[in-house]
Amino acid sequence: MPSPHSSSSDLESSLRRFDAQLRASDSATQTLETWLATQSGNADVTLSAHVRAVVAPRVDLAVQRRLEVERWAEVSYRRVWLVWQGRVLSVAENWFVAARLGEGMAADLAGGATPFGAVIAPLAPTRETLAAEWLWAGKGDRLPTALLSHHALVRASDGAPLCEVREVYTRNILT
Repeated sequence: MPSPHSSSSDLESSLRRFDAQLRASDSATQTLETWLATQSGNADVTLSAHVRAVVAPRVDLAVQRRLEVERWAEVSYRRVWLVWQGRVLSVAENWFVAARLGEGMAADLAGGATPFGAVIAPLAPTRETLAAEWLWAGKGDRLPTALLSHHALVRASDGAPLCEVREVYTRNILT
């Protein structure tokens, strides 16, 4: 990984590579694990999800529409920190349709520390980036806590929407 003393241009270049990989990927979890394995030289990277909330902060009709459900009650919610080696790498909010998940997957999400992407991997999901925003201008000698934001829609292999996710990636992905 780049060191905290890397130049801002090196850090910006690394962030651009990560952003491009994430945009091209069908799994943020897999992308983040692969990124960390490459950057750290540690082939055994497994993220854990630290659940921070399980109740959506508000009803969001736009999310409901994109998930193609008739009632907000069909939408489940999970806000997590994705962590590796004690460092928060991203904060993710997931709105998902539990009824569309495979057997036991909703229970795994409710009671476990497994990231959403790892739980749903058997469904061969695809990911469509709805929006992405750089939260860092790439300048200065100090990295802000939040570097990058992604908003995506995740679909099952049959095209059914499974999840809408909003992720904020921290400086820990670069240092």
